[in-house]
Amino acid sequence: MIFKTFLTVALASCLLAISALCTETRPTNQPDIPDSVVTDTEVSYYIEISISRNVLTLYQKKGVEDKTPVAEYTVGTAVRGLTTYPLGLGRVTGIYFNPWWYPTPYSRHVFRGRGINLPSAVPPGHPLNYMGPFKIALSHRTRKGAIYRIHGNNDPKRVGRRVTGGCFVMANSDGLALARRIRVGTEVNIVP
Repeated sequence: MIFKTFLTVALASCLLAISALCTETRPTNQPDIPDSVVTDTEVSYYIEISISRNVLTLYQKKGVEDKTPVAEYTVGTAVRGLTTYPLGLGRVTGIYFNPWWYPTPYSRHVFRGRGINLPSAVPPGHPLNYMGPFKIALSHRTRKGAIYRIHGNNDPKRVGRRVTGGCFVMANSDGLALARRIRVGTEVNIVP
């Protein structure tokens, strides 16, 4: 009977240890604290994206009004002539690594016109996954409710040009560095 109890306790301990190895941890850039609470070790950022200049500038915030530029990235922005695209102040609502791409019916229609039959879900790493290795969801929305994003891409020639339907595309290495640095709730101001 003692052996049976010992075996049960040992098995339970092993299962707890294995389950700890398999659990996912929350990314460090998405803490479980309200936006208004800033700890001494936490750095707060602000992003400004200039559509006309194709530039994303990352600022470190020091107080309410004091912002210091800490990084500047070239981005692909909305094509000229597009009647609607995101402008104004918003926030980062999600940060994702190795994301799936769920093309809209309109995107699938456009690609069909190019002879490419897109699936309704494109997995991470697939050559047709236009999200690249990261996506940063923004609170900015289209009139129909679709969200805009800052994301990677599978064609480096798109960076620095007016080529998108409103999203912002970055070089994958730059975007990964940005996504790891900021957190959900970071303010994003988009200017013409």
